[in-house]
Amino acid sequence: MKNLIIPILFIASLILSCCNHDDEPVMDYYVRYTAIAKPNADVRMSFSTEPGKSKLIQTSMPDGKFQYSVGPVNKGFKANLVVSYESGGAVDFLTIEVARGSEPFVLKRSGKNYYDLEYIIE
Repeated sequence: MKNLIIPILFIASLILSCCNHDDEPVMDYYVRYTAIAKPNADVRMSFSTEPGKSKLIQTSMPDGKFQYSVGPVNKGFKANLVVSYESGGAVDFLTIEVARGSEPFVLKRSGKNYYDLEYIIE
């Protein structure tokens, strides 16, 4: 019987050591960028899509609202939004919102008559 207890304890310790209960589950985050400009005005919009990469859009919208979402991204992601009119000048309103997993988006940064916003997911 003693001969069985030691191997069982050894196997149990191996199994428990493989399981790290302190690990926080990896969560995906999603970022939504919004810019409000004058209707039908030509706008240049650049935003980060993943670490070290960005997307540039040059267009106009009938209602002046530009909205783009990116993700999934990880904690520590630097969300950056730069928007201006093609003719120069800041647009009316900018926002950066972040959603964790399937949770709703939460406003993290906003500004009126801004050229750019930045937020780092913590």
